[in-house]
Amino acid sequence: MPNKNSYIIIVLKITLIVIGLSYSLSAQISPGKLSRPHSQLEGVNNCTQCHTLGKAVTNDKCLLCHSLLNERINSKKGFHSSQEIKGKDCFTCHSEHHGLNFEMIRFDKNNFDHNKTGYELKGAHKRQDCNACHKDERINNSEIVKLNRTYLGLSTQCNSCHEDIHQNSLGTNCSSCHDSEHFKPASLFNHSKSKFPLLGAHLSVECKECHLQEIKNGKAFQKFANLKFNSCVSCHNDTHQGKYGTQCNACHQESSFSKIKTKPSFNHSVTSFKLEGKHKHLDCKSCHDNRNNPSKQFKEFVAIDNIKCINCHKDPHEGKFGEQCKDCHNQESFNIDRDLNNFNHTLTEFPLSGKHTTVSCKKCHVTNMTNPLKHYQCIDCHNDFHQGQFKNNSETKDCSSCHNTDGFSNTSFSISDHQNTSFPLTGAHIAIACNDCHLKNNQWTFKPIPTHCTQCHQNFHEGKMDPKFYSNNACVSCHNTEAWNSIRFDHSNTNFPLTGKHTDLFCSQCHIKISDKGEKIQSFKNLISTCAVCHENIHGTQFEKNGVTKCDDCHNSDSWFPQLFDHDKTRFKLEGAHIKISCNSCHFSEIQGGKAVTLYRIGKLECRDCHL
Repeated sequence: MPNKNSYIIIVLKITLIVIGLSYSLSAQISPGKLSRPHSQLEGVNNCTQCHTLGKAVTNDKCLLCHSLLNERINSKKGFHSSQEIKGKDCFTCHSEHHGLNFEMIRFDKNNFDHNKTGYELKGAHKRQDCNACHKDERINNSEIVKLNRTYLGLSTQCNSCHEDIHQNSLGTNCSSCHDSEHFKPASLFNHSKSKFPLLGAHLSVECKECHLQEIKNGKAFQKFANLKFNSCVSCHNDTHQGKYGTQCNACHQESSFSKIKTKPSFNHSVTSFKLEGKHKHLDCKSCHDNRNNPSKQFKEFVAIDNIKCINCHKDPHEGKFGEQCKDCHNQESFNIDRDLNNFNHTLTEFPLSGKHTTVSCKKCHVTNMTNPLKHYQCIDCHNDFHQGQFKNNSETKDCSSCHNTDGFSNTSFSISDHQNTSFPLTGAHIAIACNDCHLKNNQWTFKPIPTHCTQCHQNFHEGKMDPKFYSNNACVSCHNTEAWNSIRFDHSNTNFPLTGKHTDLFCSQCHIKISDKGEKIQSFKNLISTCAVCHENIHGTQFEKNGVTKCDDCHNSDSWFPQLFDHDKTRFKLEGAHIKISCNSCHFSEIQGGKAVTLYRIGKLECRDCHL
């Protein structure tokens, strides 16, 4: 029978078998413990967080958790997006299930190829410890900062690690001027590729002579951008004080200001003497030959305010035509210009004016220019247009007394001049154009000229008026030159003096009638002066005496109102209440001959004739 020790041995063996079976079963599910960073994923319930059933671990599962790294790969940034790494399975470098303390990331800082990150280490960068650059304070992404022991999140811009001593005045591409070995000097900067290539003496000038140092925002600052250099005077004093413009290199060389170009492109127009014609082809030394003892080179003519030809050339005219040689000559040749447009003719005895200024010289100077010409009167050159009409004692009055050189059709003969003739202009004659009287059949006539009205105007009243009022057809007896309708006839000399309203009438209202054919019929002689000849007799035959109605017994010419009528002189004197009664209360109208006629001779003299 087995003893107690035998039972104990059997129990121990069974226990060991159970433990062994349990371990074997666990090993069939998980190959080993996860590393510390993934330890939170332990347990059979979390396997599918990384594994896909029936498949190997995929990168998608890894990057689903490592999203920050995924973003960089998608942005093609950093080590994991390099050609050598991209596309590899994550587990080829970062395997798992090797125990809790297993190092998943085996990073050899000494042998790491930084080029694969997309940022090659050069110069002083190669000698730096990794931690000198990879610091949390240089990471802008706060999520990356939370990661432990990470090399992600740094920018490749220089100013993310280094101070920008240019204070953002030159952009952020530091490598265009500086290399990674030394910040100073800026060995990569090439002044020849700037907008101001250095030439001549500029090559030996220290940078700080042009790029001044100053204090900006409390820090030392050297200005390299926004410098003015479009002309020399941006940096240098202009010894010419702007007199010759700002293009100094037209004469001077950059090797030395005192060196003048042998063939300068100097714009001589900015001086007081513009080069023209043959002057443009002369060597500078032909004129700038130290004449006049100049104080400096090219200063021979500084003391001359107005440079003239005779300052260099001899005057063959000995001053006769002034000092403006170019009025006749040009700078291509001393020969005389064909038209002499600029010659000052006032220097001669015949100053040009008006249309003479546009006449070609050869029109007058048909031979040599210097041959004398007769020029005292217009007819010395021009035909007498008026054909001797203004001759006086065989002498012809000069045209200039009426005309000027602006044009022959214009005349200076004024109205005041006309007043001194045998026919002074008055009234409407003043406004008449000369040719209305003096130009007939395309011929101008000034002497003799008619002066009687009917010699120019139609005699409208011929044979229509009594000669005693129209002696010798003298229109001025009634009319004047102001206007035809302005009449000054004294009607009191006739048998019918004008009074009252008659004085306001035009002559034509009484003396001129329009026929049915529209013709004007004048009536000035043998006129009947009774009122009814012109005015309608509204009383009919009531007041006729011997067949004639005398209107002036009751009316006058001031008004139609019967101011002269006196009822007391009639057969029925107005008394009492009759004085206040209106006329039409007693004098009624009746129709006679188709017209209403007021009856004044009613024959009612007794009370009973009107009152019952």
